[in-house]
Amino acid sequence: MTEDTCLCYNALGGLPGPYIKWFLKKTGHEGLNNLLAAYSDKTAFAQCTFAFCEGKGQPVKLFKGVTNGTIVPARGPPDFGWDPIFQPEGFQLTYAEMESGVKNTISHRYKALCALRDYLTGGGKEGEGGVWEEGDTNTKRAKLV
Repeated sequence: MTEDTCLCYNALGGLPGPYIKWFLKKTGHEGLNNLLAAYSDKTAFAQCTFAFCEGKGQPVKLFKGVTNGTIVPARGPPDFGWDPIFQPEGFQLTYAEMESGVKNTISHRYKALCALRDYLTGGGKEGEGGVWEEGDTNTKRAKLV
């Protein structure tokens, strides 16, 4: 099993996406905001994907969770990645400003984990906002639809 998280700006066609870690390292929170300076669309989505394979020759299954939101000037503690600049849709707080109990029930990672949990317990293809997809056993990379 492996996991990855990305932050995708709608105005930039999904960038920085899976490269968010390196964008953050080079530009900081202010730089991530500056990427959208020329755009009126500040919307984004956070996505988490868990990849799981039951064994050799078995298809890779991808469990995705997505949370829509907006990129805002940094607010809250800067100690967990890009949390200070992502404000989930329907909330007035950034991930960084939220109590962990709240964040952990709405986040993209939570949704992906729910989909994985539901798959492992026989609950189907969707779980509390997350979905799973099956990859191709003949390739080294699973396919997202």
